[in-house]
Amino acid sequence: MATAQAITDLALALSRRGHAVRVITSRNNYEQPWVKYPVREDLEEIHIRRLRNTSFGKRSVVRRLMDFFSFNVFIFFRLVFLPSGRPDLIVSLTSPPLLPVIGVIASKLRRIPVVYWTMDLQPELSVAVGLIRKGSIMAKILQKMSDLVFSHATKIITLDRFMAEHIFYRAARREDVHIVPIWPMTQQYYEGGEEENPFVKEYDLAGRFIVMYAGNHSLVHPVKTLLDAATALREDPRFLFVHIGGGSRLNEVKERKEQCNLENLRILPFQPREKIHLSLGAASMQVVIMGNEVVGLTHPNKIYGAMYLGKPILYIGPPESHVTDILSHCPGNITIGHDQGDLLAQKLRDFIDLPSGERNAIGQRNRAYALEHFDPETLIIKMVDEIESVMRDA
Repeated sequence: MATAQAITDLALALSRRGHAVRVITSRNNYEQPWVKYPVREDLEEIHIRRLRNTSFGKRSVVRRLMDFFSFNVFIFFRLVFLPSGRPDLIVSLTSPPLLPVIGVIASKLRRIPVVYWTMDLQPELSVAVGLIRKGSIMAKILQKMSDLVFSHATKIITLDRFMAEHIFYRAARREDVHIVPIWPMTQQYYEGGEEENPFVKEYDLAGRFIVMYAGNHSLVHPVKTLLDAATALREDPRFLFVHIGGGSRLNEVKERKEQCNLENLRILPFQPREKIHLSLGAASMQVVIMGNEVVGLTHPNKIYGAMYLGKPILYIGPPESHVTDILSHCPGNITIGHDQGDLLAQKLRDFIDLPSGERNAIGQRNRAYALEHFDPETLIIKMVDEIESVMRDA
């Protein structure tokens, strides 16, 4: 979801700079494959063309692979045989798997520069979470194909210093790699009181300290420590743990809630982008989780929106990551490693016992840092400048 939001922002910014922008994507909803979007649609001056690829869904790896394969085949022929002539530039995202390979091949065939916007690294990420066996033939083939992309992309834009180091190791030239963080996915800021927040009213959340995890519950976000803390605090009426979104690990959340009868745990659906400032604004603390083995391979971006909205952060993950790089400048947030649920429960008790003014000051320091370093307009313009520099040099 964040990927779609980011590419929308970038496409709109490029269009407003006077570029003709065409987006080629799937017509299927990723979470709900039975939902179909129009094949053709225009958003302001952006022309969106959606492919009629398969939509078997995420219920198994085989189904996912079939969808990825059909999408890659369809988009390859669309890029190679674009009906409206030769484009000036291709911007390729990381997902689905092999999409950047398609982008590079099409760019070579049509002599078009390609910018690779790297939001995670494959196949390393799939190996790290166990989807692909390390050292397997598949892993080696995918590694070779991915290295080909890094060595042939005109420019690579990535998200943090850890990811950049992996890319340097992979075959890319340092001068071709540029770091631009993802911006917060909302520019709205809820300034009202808790009682007036429509999201709080809709889901009856008032009067509790809300520890919120919002977004995709994927394999790279182990939730066990957070669930252990919720279990340890189930008799403390001050706390409410709220999970918003979907993903493969959401079943772990549901199972723990049922097994331990956790009345202090709520599961809510994804919220539309126009309501993100209300849902995130309802939280007393926002949770960011990162698996120990995935630093530099993926980039949880929840921290940007949470800090932009002035929320204290609970980070569960390894001690060195892009998240701790940021939080080192913002004292008072909670950082903890995995499998420390009881310690996390105690840290949350200590945090809620702080004077309200001190808790608010932590959130305001986070917001001040985000406004200075992660202003959406500034980062979007930086992305546009990086892309335009490729077109000028072509």
